[in-house]
Amino acid sequence: MSLAVRNAALFVGRRPSRRLAWIITAVLLLLGSGTAAYAFWASTTSSSNAAAAADALTPGSKPAVSANGAALSVTWASGTTVNGRAATGYTVARYPAATGGAATPATGGCAGTVTTLTCTEQNVPGGTWYYTVTPAIALWTGAESPRSNGISSDATPPTAFASVSPTPNAAGWNNTSPVTVTLTADDGTNGSGVASITYAVDGGAQQTVSGAVATIPVAGDGTHTVPYFATDKVGNAGTAQSQTVKIDTQAPAVTGLSAPQYVNLATVSGVTVSGTAEANAKITLTAADAGSAHTTPAATPTADSTGKWTATLNLSSLNEGPVTFSATATDAAGNTGPARTATSSKDISAPAAPTALKVPTYVNAATAPSINVSGNAEAGATVSVSAMSPGSPAAVTGTAIASNGAWSLNLDLRSLKDDTVTYTVTVADSAGNTSSPVSASNIKDTAAPVLSIAAPMYVNLSSNIAAVPVSGTTEGGMMVNVTVRNNSLSQSVTKQVTPAGTSWSTTMDLTMVGDGTLTYTASATDAAGNTGSATAAGFTGKDTVLPSVVDVTGQNGTGSTSGSLDKGDVITVVFSEAMDPAKFCAGWSGTELSGSATVADAGNNDTISFTAGNCVVPSGTLSLGANYVGNSSAVFSATGNGNGNGNTPSTLTLDPTGKTLTIKLGSYRSNSGNVSMPATQGVPSYSTATGLADVAGNPLPSGVSTSGKVKTTF
Repeated sequence: MSLAVRNAALFVGRRPSRRLAWIITAVLLLLGSGTAAYAFWASTTSSSNAAAAADALTPGSKPAVSANGAALSVTWASGTTVNGRAATGYTVARYPAATGGAATPATGGCAGTVTTLTCTEQNVPGGTWYYTVTPAIALWTGAESPRSNGISSDATPPTAFASVSPTPNAAGWNNTSPVTVTLTADDGTNGSGVASITYAVDGGAQQTVSGAVATIPVAGDGTHTVPYFATDKVGNAGTAQSQTVKIDTQAPAVTGLSAPQYVNLATVSGVTVSGTAEANAKITLTAADAGSAHTTPAATPTADSTGKWTATLNLSSLNEGPVTFSATATDAAGNTGPARTATSSKDISAPAAPTALKVPTYVNAATAPSINVSGNAEAGATVSVSAMSPGSPAAVTGTAIASNGAWSLNLDLRSLKDDTVTYTVTVADSAGNTSSPVSASNIKDTAAPVLSIAAPMYVNLSSNIAAVPVSGTTEGGMMVNVTVRNNSLSQSVTKQVTPAGTSWSTTMDLTMVGDGTLTYTASATDAAGNTGSATAAGFTGKDTVLPSVVDVTGQNGTGSTSGSLDKGDVITVVFSEAMDPAKFCAGWSGTELSGSATVADAGNNDTISFTAGNCVVPSGTLSLGANYVGNSSAVFSATGNGNGNGNTPSTLTLDPTGKTLTIKLGSYRSNSGNVSMPATQGVPSYSTATGLADVAGNPLPSGVSTSGKVKTTF
């Protein structure tokens, strides 16, 4: 029931009036046929005949709206009736447009009847909204207020992005300064709009620019940072971002450029060039011939972190002659520095092969340490020689400079095996081009020829001194030089002999060579120049002097009885030179010979001899110079028979010089004769007989008697 009807009913209930029909009619006129109440009436007096007066509820006032993200706060002025009665509540609605459109009842704190003059609606959908307020008193509602100004519901912060002008290159660098950074923000279709952009440069103070666009100049070489974010009109701040600005206005330089002095046939298709530049710079390298008639395609190496770089170029398309290499460096910002150049010389023409190559015919033991190789070549060129023989461990090499077109060098070929030696020679010009090889060969033979020689042990008076036979062997086809030399007298004779196959023989005239030790030598030289020699073995010599007896002595032995013959007594014969012991006793070498000594009675000049088997020594008569035995001979041997002087044999020796013959008495055989003591000691003597000779074969003259120099001291 509306307020007017209710009041009317109350009034009728208290005091029925004649005017009831009129009042009801008036109320109906006020209400009309609608559902909303736009006015009400009231009694004008307190009497029972009070009159009723109409009162209207004024429309709501235009609300004010503020936003905090998606929370929109609505504020309005209080509403009253015409007669000043305050509204008791309000309903809040929002529209999607300033005019038209369907109303949406407010939610949250603005839902239903709001009894305050402000409310906040949370989580309002994004967009621009227009709010109205409708006042009410109890069940009476007034007219809807005019719509508020539009307000955005915005929970999303604005987005922002940066652009750099001029546009950086692919590596992110600018090579001009200053650079302009433009910051642009957008809050989207349903956003509240961008309020401002905040930024800083290289850690400097923050700057805030109103609006959705900010333009920032950045200057100076180096890497700069520009952090920034945008804020919308409801206070949403975007995520902080950063724009990097890299500026490099300095052109890099090629600080070093190195190219080979020469480009030759071997290197022309891949010439290595190196240099230094700014670290990580890109190098552009080209090469051109004289007058830049031709230029190679560029090589584009990149310098490493230390600035070093290397590249190869194919110079096949360039003319021979001077070549100029040009290199520039470009840094990451695109700055290109000045070119640096280096020069080289292209020479791909091989020099002529060497001529007049000379090597010796043979390499022998004497020449192997230094074999000369020579020839002619291009002036100033380097000549390389390699020598090799089959089976050798490695070639022997050497180089020489053909300073005036001629060259020569010596090689040590001792490491090569004997065989055919092949010499390979090439010529290299100053550019390193090599000629075709030229070869020569010879024979290495360092083995001396092998010879043998046989000569007589001695040359004596009975020899044919003018034709002493000498023979031997040699390698086939070699002449043999035979030399006989008396070293002590510095005398020699030489004769050249032609061998028959591998054997040779000749006679040597030694008439003019004096007596003494002789050396017989045969030598031969092979085709390679190696000389071999052989010396006759054994003791050889020339002796044309007859031997003689120098002295005869007799001596009492140690422990012997003085004045008579007994064990240990010795008698010696001294010769002028070494005697042949075999002439005393066949097969004897002169060492101690055991046997028996017999002293025979010869009046006052008894004789003594030594017997060993079939040998009786000496040849001739050895006299003691006194009477030592009776009529029968006394024997001294190992067959003594109890005479107290043991069983010691007599001995015979020829000393190492071959000059002293010694008989030493052994044990006396007491039953073999009568040994007595002579009244006086005589001088021993020796009478020679045929058969003895010195070691050279010269005979001891027979029939010669030699006395001792002193008396016997038995």
